[in-house]
Amino acid sequence: MYTVVRVVTRSLYPSFKSRCGRGIRRIYHPLILPIISMPFNIFSKPPKPEPAEMTGLIKISGCDNPKRCGDVIFVHGLGGHARGTWHPQELRNDDNFWLTWFAQERPDLGIWSFGYKAEPFEWRGSTMPLFDRASNLQEYLEVSDIGKYPIIFIAHSMGGLLVKEMLRNAQTFQKKAVIQQTKGIVFLSTPHTGSHLANLVDKIGILARTSVSVNELKSHIPQLRQLNEWYRQNVDSLEITTKVYYETKPTQGFLVVDPDSANPAIKDVQPTATDDDHLSITKPKSTENLVYKGVSQFIKQQLLINLGIVEQPTSKVKQNNSSVIFENTDGQVPLNSLFYIERPEVEIKCYESILQPGALIRIKAPQKMGKTSLMSRILDHSQQKGYRTVSLNLWSKESLTGLNEFLQGFCAILSDELGLEEQIDKYWNKRLSSQLNCTNYLKDYLLKNINIPLVLGLDDIDKIFPYPEIAQEFFALLRAWHEKGKNEEIWQKLRLVIAHSQEVYVSLNVNQSPFNVGLSVEIGEFNPIQIKELVQRHKLNWSDTEIEQLRGMIDGHPYLLRAALYQIATGNLTLEQFLKVAPTDEGLFRGFLHPYLSLLEEDKLLKTAIQKVINSDIPVKLDSVQSFKLRSLGLIEFKGNEVQCLCDLYRLYFRERLSE
Repeated sequence: MYTVVRVVTRSLYPSFKSRCGRGIRRIYHPLILPIISMPFNIFSKPPKPEPAEMTGLIKISGCDNPKRCGDVIFVHGLGGHARGTWHPQELRNDDNFWLTWFAQERPDLGIWSFGYKAEPFEWRGSTMPLFDRASNLQEYLEVSDIGKYPIIFIAHSMGGLLVKEMLRNAQTFQKKAVIQQTKGIVFLSTPHTGSHLANLVDKIGILARTSVSVNELKSHIPQLRQLNEWYRQNVDSLEITTKVYYETKPTQGFLVVDPDSANPAIKDVQPTATDDDHLSITKPKSTENLVYKGVSQFIKQQLLINLGIVEQPTSKVKQNNSSVIFENTDGQVPLNSLFYIERPEVEIKCYESILQPGALIRIKAPQKMGKTSLMSRILDHSQQKGYRTVSLNLWSKESLTGLNEFLQGFCAILSDELGLEEQIDKYWNKRLSSQLNCTNYLKDYLLKNINIPLVLGLDDIDKIFPYPEIAQEFFALLRAWHEKGKNEEIWQKLRLVIAHSQEVYVSLNVNQSPFNVGLSVEIGEFNPIQIKELVQRHKLNWSDTEIEQLRGMIDGHPYLLRAALYQIATGNLTLEQFLKVAPTDEGLFRGFLHPYLSLLEEDKLLKTAIQKVINSDIPVKLDSVQSFKLRSLGLIEFKGNEVQCLCDLYRLYFRERLSE
């Protein structure tokens, strides 16, 4: 009587039973389990190649968004599929699975899936060794510009080994972008120490010639341990946070990756058990699934941590007699405010940029959009790094009487803010230009007397625009100081953050303008998720319909939202009352809207342009100059090459008051 080794799959089992009768001994093993339920027979012809679009980096959602705050990349394991691995029914053309659920929850992220050939059996041409596949993944990341934003990998089984090998290669070959931007990895049942692979290959070798993906796992168990040791030794210095989930249920009678093998033994990382087997762990059936919720929370936490943001969840609302403590809605949102809504795609760039020698950050947004609040957080982040910070707003009419007086005032106030004695008379040489005197004062006195970087914030600099002589020379100075920072060590200590509301209409030499160098940051309106978060932080239990009504009236304008929610949350208005009076002089925004009304009445071309917009129910095309002026005021939004009114508040208010 013979003993037959049987690999149980849905398609294979009947043929074995008919050929061998009942004298069958079942043998299960980790490496073959990814194959279980796969629709092919190991004795049949090799399967047809996968379509090209299912290999490489597959775009799921948000991947072309230039303002996304991060990239999440799913990597399947042995015998897996870029889409089917993650779908509850293993469907490859259905969008109802957790990658698209993430996309709906986080439209600010790029969601990707990496598809690659790693078949377990004899058709060797469809697979490649782990080292080669790692370099292949690295190349896909490079050609897809992955590395501009923070990266989180979600890796299943052998996919986790692939991600670790890719990172080791990136470190070896100085591929800094991916290394520096990888903020976290979630391992789903990854066999970090081999998962008893040797016995498996011996068994399935009876049935079919195995591929290199299986053979190398058998022969490279020491190398797998070395790979995991590399990860353990480097994960802290690389600042990569690790999350681990493992299976507790057998797959067809066998626990594929046991808890010991699933544990990479990272300090302070406790693997989480799930009620899943090796296959179902990648296939959440709803957003209430433990893995889905855990991964969602992990992504949010890692992005916030790496942005230097302290999240203040609703459960930690400051309370007084069970009531939210509200703040004055005018001016900057305080640093410790519950009501500051993060813009991760903005903050992360600023926090990283300000640490670079000679950095220059330009923040542009319409009025009351959050420029000052963002600048204060950049300065606070710099202080936490040990830098000196100064924030200046010098643009009163008294200081703008002449270039020499303006620059001397600038140096005097900067000295005072730094706690240094003002010595303008000593450094101001009458035979030299005011610009050169100002430069020498900064270089030879101020920067020389501080031994750490100085971050200088200049808010509302558009108030200088009406004074072309001062504006041209001062902006040229800012550009010159920034350029000096590229070569001179002392100027590398100076980091500049400038903020303005309007388009720059001052005539500037392209080589002397600070508005075409450095990091450009544009702050826009809050998106629907951010609006909902702000509503919840005001302790308002609103339906989606109510939130959409608010958004229709004032869109995602930060100041308008905070002012409206403050009045509603404190009981001064209901939502219905607010919507009724908002576009009238009885409403909250009369003082906010009147300056716009006066400006539009004074500028005939601008008035004609806004009238065309507010009197149309569909986007319209305007002269480019008027379009950019209206957008810099925050009154319109672009729809391709056309524009439309930002919200009903502006449409209704100006339609009523702008005479023909």
